[in-house]
Amino acid sequence: MLNIDICCCTYNSAKWFDTFFAAMEKVNYDKKKLHLFFTDNCSTDDTVAVLEKFKAQLGENYGSFEIIQTNYNGGFGVGSNTSAKAGKGEIVFFYNVDTAIDPDAFSILSKEVENSPQSIGAFEMRQMPYEHPKYYNPLTLETSWASGAALALKREVFEKTGGFDESIFMYCEDVDLSWRIRLAGYTIKYLPCAVTQHFIPDITEMKPTQIAGQLAGEHILRYKFGDDAEVEKLPAIRRSWQPFLEKSDFAAQLAEKLLADVEKNKNSYRQFYNKNVKNSTTEFCFERGYDFIRLGAECIVEKPEKVAPITVIVRTYNRPQLLKQTLQSLCNQTAKDFKVIVVEDGRTPVSREMVESFENKLDISYIPMNANAGRCVAGNAALEKVTTQYVVFLDDDDHFFADYIEAVSVLIENNPDAKMFLSSSAQASIVKNNEDGTDYTIMECENLSAKGLTRAHFFYSNYVAIQSVVFDISLFREYGGFDIQLNALEDWNLWMKYSSHCQLAWTDKTLSIFKVPFGKEEHLKRLKVMDSYRPAFFEKAATYSSIFTAQEIISIHWTPETIGIYGEEDFPQLKDTALQIESSKAYRIASPFIRMFRSLSEFFAGVANWFGPAKPRADTDDYGSVQRFVIDAQEAPFMNKLTKLFNSIKK
Repeated sequence: MLNIDICCCTYNSAKWFDTFFAAMEKVNYDKKKLHLFFTDNCSTDDTVAVLEKFKAQLGENYGSFEIIQTNYNGGFGVGSNTSAKAGKGEIVFFYNVDTAIDPDAFSILSKEVENSPQSIGAFEMRQMPYEHPKYYNPLTLETSWASGAALALKREVFEKTGGFDESIFMYCEDVDLSWRIRLAGYTIKYLPCAVTQHFIPDITEMKPTQIAGQLAGEHILRYKFGDDAEVEKLPAIRRSWQPFLEKSDFAAQLAEKLLADVEKNKNSYRQFYNKNVKNSTTEFCFERGYDFIRLGAECIVEKPEKVAPITVIVRTYNRPQLLKQTLQSLCNQTAKDFKVIVVEDGRTPVSREMVESFENKLDISYIPMNANAGRCVAGNAALEKVTTQYVVFLDDDDHFFADYIEAVSVLIENNPDAKMFLSSSAQASIVKNNEDGTDYTIMECENLSAKGLTRAHFFYSNYVAIQSVVFDISLFREYGGFDIQLNALEDWNLWMKYSSHCQLAWTDKTLSIFKVPFGKEEHLKRLKVMDSYRPAFFEKAATYSSIFTAQEIISIHWTPETIGIYGEEDFPQLKDTALQIESSKAYRIASPFIRMFRSLSEFFAGVANWFGPAKPRADTDDYGSVQRFVIDAQEAPFMNKLTKLFNSIKK
């Protein structure tokens, strides 16, 4: 059991301490191994007095309880570093006080640090009720940066990096520290089972200090870690923040002050870049969010009263190493009470030993087909063996994020009349780095939203990946499984059949990720396979029917916001127009800003729309989404101005 230095920076924080200490008193950890350090940044309320009261009441319970007062407000980084330097524990845990730690969080953290390889230097706890939506690797749990609200460093890593950059007053200091940790040769691990409650009042509303702090932080990050091309984007980034600054005089004044400080330190930031970053192979993402952002930032994270009885069916064919990665990702689930069935197609199955190696980690069983039966026959064979009420398919090269079973269990609890449960997913376009695909590089990533999907949508197109649908096994018992004549589009056919007979429920949170080949040639090859099955699929669609409202049907094609001048018969021309827009110089310039604002949350969608629309999926046959793209692009003020400018230059 390691010594943990809990390092807090306080400023007018008195109202949070009752909840903070009530949670601390309930931890399942030797409190003498917990050392509390509070650095107060000149609070104007009774923060220090309240801390003194708790020290008198509880101080003897902990290894240390120190209150450090400063004579100026140096910001979050200064306060946090001051606390960290006062301690000597093996773990430096930077922690917000507007929180409540879960009882087992420190035990999980300590075990992870003790058992981790030297290469892992920092650990991030999971925050609730709003989980940070940035991407993490669902197999390794590695993340590119960690939130400073609940960030643990090995003491040696703190000493080596110096902790937070104290020139950053507030916001982005955690991204900066995370990137410096990675530059130092360490990785950062996300701990989804180590949970803290973080009481954020409204994640959709940016406070004036946040607006100013993030604008200044974006400048610092580009000066410290960006090449000349990234630095050249700063004037445009400043303009993109202007609508927010205009809404708050305080934000505008604070931003002016912080940006002036940034310019004073600009030379030292660029020196850091030239010395530490320029020749490094470490990659950084400068888009808003600083990594791929999953959908669901505004989804309230809950733990289910009881984990739903779910079986995960993994279909595989002669890919034991890929299968191993998928099974390992299932071991990372925060909810452990679920079953796994691995069904292997092929005359000579090779995965039995691999599956058996997971028997002490998962409730797992193995079905070898011992024949080239095909994915549909294999899937149906596994469905016959399901003993739980709910079931979901997971391909052997795809992954669930750690809270998949947990989040779906909540969705099931909250929607007792539904029998199909949909979630959003991420599509990763990859390039394989080795033959079996266990090592790969994600080139692009996009979210596929399940928001607002109805039964009618499945009669029009397939909007979800196969692993995004959990369904009641009674649907299989009553209506059958995959159509064995389809070796592609079989999941869409299944959803069309099942949705004819039941209600749906959805969450917009991205709970899974699936991989597709990157590149136009591979994409076309994949489309060609699917197209070969479309005639058979079309014939089978004649056997499914249901009753929908007119509004459900109409909303698939357009809504009042997307009414345009284009008709259905113009779809080929419409797609050509969309491709021309995507390849235009105006859209290429606007794209970084569109992604920047859309990646953070839906709150910024209006700002993103000012620059231009998000492009539809490349393989979409959805007339409505292409129509909306063209109309929105033609009406976007930023793109309009650029297009007029370029046209005038040509003339």
